[in-house]
Amino acid sequence: MQIFTFANALTLARLILSPLMLPLLLVYFLPYNSLIINIVLTILFILLSLTDFFDGYFARRFRQVTSIGKQLDPIADKFLSYSTLIALLTVQKIFFYWVIILVGRDFFVMGLRAIAQDNGLKVPVSFLSKIRTMAMMAFMAFSILNPYQSKGVAHTWNLIEMALLGAVLLLSILSAKAYYDQFMTEMVAAGKTVDSIEPELHEKPEQNEWDEDKL
Repeated sequence: MQIFTFANALTLARLILSPLMLPLLLVYFLPYNSLIINIVLTILFILLSLTDFFDGYFARRFRQVTSIGKQLDPIADKFLSYSTLIALLTVQKIFFYWVIILVGRDFFVMGLRAIAQDNGLKVPVSFLSKIRTMAMMAFMAFSILNPYQSKGVAHTWNLIEMALLGAVLLLSILSAKAYYDQFMTEMVAAGKTVDSIEPELHEKPEQNEWDEDKL
């Protein structure tokens, strides 16, 4: 089985550079409010975001799909989005409560999908969720690019950023509800209830205390 493939190299680049280099650059250089600097940082963010598309494309194109790649890809995605959100929060480009909603939504969905997997149910990634991911990347890219936040809400750039943020928050809530509805539909179809899955969740640590949920 191949491990060191070009697709996996792209995933590792996103996994390593996202939390180590990107937040450092954003926190130290965004406060200058220089359009040139912000453009460079935005390009770096977009390049890291594009690795999410190209690692999957090259893995399928050259038949280099690996189990480690499948496991690392979603982790790298979260590292990119969460580290960027934390950096934007640090430089006060986003309100902390919006970060809590966005991150909390992801953990809610991951929890639902983990419970579904433990019970042999399928809750695949929805099209609405993919749209939400693209909108979130667009919002973060524009927030990094925008050097005019101090100019007030009425500034055109700030209005665009607020519109993107509103779209991301709305899509986050709607996609989370869609996942929940799909999860409950699968539960009913399988004849399961909340009471029926609780013993499985409680018994799992007793079977193997080191068997943690892997992302």
